Amino acid sequence: MTENSQKNISQIEDSDGDLDLSDLLAQLFARKWLIAGFVLLGGLIGLVIGQLGPNEYRATSVVQIEKRSSGVVLPEELIGNLLSGGEQARGSSFETEIHVIRSRLILGPVVEELGINARVEPVRAPIIGDFLARRSIPLIGSLLSDAYQRPGESISLNQLRVSEDLMGVPISLRVTGSDSFEISAPDSTAAVTGRVGTLVTLGDDIQLQVITLNAAKGREYQIFAEPLRNGVARLREGLSVSERRSTGIVDFGFTSSDPALSLIAANTVVESYRTQNLQRRSAEIDQSIEFIESKIPEVQLELKAAATALSTYRESQENLELSLGTQDLLDQIVQIQARLEELEFQEQQLAQRLTPNHPDYQSLLAERTQLQSRRDNLRADLQDVPAAEQEFARLQERMVSARELERQLIARAEQLRVLRASAVGNIRVLEPAEVARLVGPNRKLPALGGLFGGLIFGILLVFGLNFLRRGIEDAREVEELGLSVLGSVNKVPKLAGARNGIPAYALVRHEPSNVAVEAFRGLRTGMRFTLAARNAKTLMITSCAPADGKSFVSLNLAMINATLGTRVLLLDADMRRGKLGRNFGVTSKQAGLAQVLVGEADLQSAIHTDSKTGLDFIVTGSRPPNPAELLESNSFSDLLSVLSEQYDLIIVDAPPILAVTDAAIIGQKTDITLMLVRHLVTTKPQLQSALKGLELAGITPAGAIINQYDMNKSRYGQYSTSYGYHYGAYNYNYSTEE
Repeated sequence: MTENSQKNISQIEDSDGDLDLSDLLAQLFARKWLIAGFVLLGGLIGLVIGQLGPNEYRATSVVQIEKRSSGVVLPEELIGNLLSGGEQARGSSFETEIHVIRSRLILGPVVEELGINARVEPVRAPIIGDFLARRSIPLIGSLLSDAYQRPGESISLNQLRVSEDLMGVPISLRVTGSDSFEISAPDSTAAVTGRVGTLVTLGDDIQLQVITLNAAKGREYQIFAEPLRNGVARLREGLSVSERRSTGIVDFGFTSSDPALSLIAANTVVESYRTQNLQRRSAEIDQSIEFIESKIPEVQLELKAAATALSTYRESQENLELSLGTQDLLDQIVQIQARLEELEFQEQQLAQRLTPNHPDYQSLLAERTQLQSRRDNLRADLQDVPAAEQEFARLQERMVSARELERQLIARAEQLRVLRASAVGNIRVLEPAEVARLVGPNRKLPALGGLFGGLIFGILLVFGLNFLRRGIEDAREVEELGLSVLGSVNKVPKLAGARNGIPAYALVRHEPSNVAVEAFRGLRTGMRFTLAARNAKTLMITSCAPADGKSFVSLNLAMINATLGTRVLLLDADMRRGKLGRNFGVTSKQAGLAQVLVGEADLQSAIHTDSKTGLDFIVTGSRPPNPAELLESNSFSDLLSVLSEQYDLIIVDAPPILAVTDAAIIGQKTDITLMLVRHLVTTKPQLQSALKGLELAGITPAGAIINQYDMNKSRYGQYSTSYGYHYGAYNYNYSTEE
């Protein structure tokens, strides 16, 4: 390699580590139509997928949920002014309410009322069934089975009862007429016929009643009876509950493929929640009334006992009366005791909604302690009066306290009954669901996703194919090895898999206007300077492997030089598989190179001339058993010397250098060696091995020719400005053809 070549290789290797954005864009632009095809294909697939799913309808009801205490809020006459106008106890958080709403307690009655646990599914065409159930396409519809659902068809049930064993098991229903059908179970061999509006029984396991039938004859349906928990789960999937920024305004939404079901389900869930809320509040009031009424008989017994004891004591003391001072103390004690009884009831109510550390609760306890202390002081003052008056005052206090407690309990029970009669829940429906709107699915999104996916797949495919491509891309990869490129021959599509001897093979003769012939003309011009600089006449063309096209290039390069009137000789030196004679109508049985070298024929009898181009050529002749020995003999050297005196240019078509040693022998005896590189087929390791083989024989190629250059398959297309390669193994089989 020259010093300049080594310097170029170093610069290229230094740049390999950098990511060149322009390089990546060039690769993509070269395959823009491939990428565009995948983009369109992905968009089409996404568009089809977007049309397959069923429509989704959503109905919404707006509700206000007031934040109240979970306990009973009693009027001021019962609990005083502690909570009246003051801080209300906070109700449960909205997150808790959501769990309550989505529970079986609320949704169970909805499932039973709407019959959601009885599921009817039409038999639909695979994959496109939902699409055909929405749109009527006569051409496709005529090709479908009669069992498949068509647009606008449906049935509905009024009643469905099945045994426990058939829960979740499909029951088949087939329409047999405008108002008739037949049903069958999986484990039943016989079908039962029924009509719309009549109760149909199948054995002891199935009872159902169809109330509407809007389907053509032959349509089939699958009916499922599910446990309540499954119906609740399905209802829960379509239900959504959301609060508007902690305002207590809540949206109840229900989404399904049936607009009528969405509408009625949204309203029924709200009604169930409101009913359960009101029942819960009424139950709390009933519990308080029951507690109070259970205490009234006990207080009445106590009042009767106190009155009897007082009457008996007064008779025993000959109608004893209290003094004014003692009566005043007794009245104060009775008032304080009544207030203490009232505070005790208020404490029971506050304990249900407040913690003991709450300020209102602490205020109540402080007032009770103060009253108890004052009552104890008044009772201590009674110790100074006579014993008879003390006992009389105690009995009278007992009776008055019992009477006051009875009055309070009766009044409280009556107030609670009034409260129960006027009780309202904390749920108000602001906007009931009135219409189910189409909300999905988004049928454009899959198409957009398909476009994007096709773009990504196309880009990755281009990069992947380019990464896996092992063949040499352009002249830069060849020049990296210090080998200059004299020219490139465009790909000739009709030569793919062609054999020697067809008209298209001699392209210069049969298609002089072909673009590849123009490439040969350019190559001829470049070769003139190379030959003149070295004062050379003999030129060997070899390649790395068979089928690289060296015979094609040798033939047409010789013909294009001969058309100028130059004396040119084409020598087929591939005595193992050479077939150039077919292009001139010369068979391998005629005298050729092998016979001249062994002395069986003279030189003039082996030379043939092409009448159209004036090209002289020598074929291989009969296949010799020892071609390498013949080429290495002095006879071959003497032959080249004789021919050099007769011709201006001698082109030798040699075997591949990596297959046999013939090319290395011929190259030592010719003036110039050219290496043929097949575009995208010859790999860089192959070319390195070929150059190494020539170097061991003391041969330095004057340059290289890139054959069958296909810019459409190149990594960069017609904008080829970069290169890339991938090392790999290779193998050859170059056997002698008999």
